Amino acid sequence: MKLDLDRQGDGRTALTIEGSLELGLPEDRTQRAEISGELQVDNVASRFLVTGSLQAAGQAECGRCLTDFRLQWEVPVDIMVLRDVGSDEGADDSQVLHQRKGVVDLAEPLRESVILALPIKPICRESCRGICAQCGADLNEKTCGCVSEDIDPRWEGLPE
Repeated sequence: MKLDLDRQGDGRTALTIEGSLELGLPEDRTQRAEISGELQVDNVASRFLVTGSLQAAGQAECGRCLTDFRLQWEVPVDIMVLRDVGSDEGADDSQVLHQRKGVVDLAEPLRESVILALPIKPICRESCRGICAQCGADLNEKTCGCVSEDIDPRWEGLPE
């Protein structure tokens, strides 16, 4: 996950990314992500634009039924590496790194991109029914015998 500025060719080239990142999130969130894919590197004057999309995968807890599952998500990447350290360029949504020459470690900006693309409330599948609010039974495995209470008449008009 490194970009060698001194060996980067002119114009557009490809940068293959494959590896694992420690995300450093709280324990109830995804801790590690495996990322892979190919990014485009545009060498334009005194800046390198690293753009594209990566695939990420990691263990997550379903926001509905609380079971662990393997989550896969897409990670958009937009990083700018500026050789002119004194430049104020890059005030848009790109992550900006300043470095004149040598090898740039892209691990931290890629980690930030992975975290930003991580779903806030991941679900194991669209058809997940979750757990019963009264008894805690996993509704994907069985139906519980809990009786739903009468709806407050003020809420009757709202869709479920």
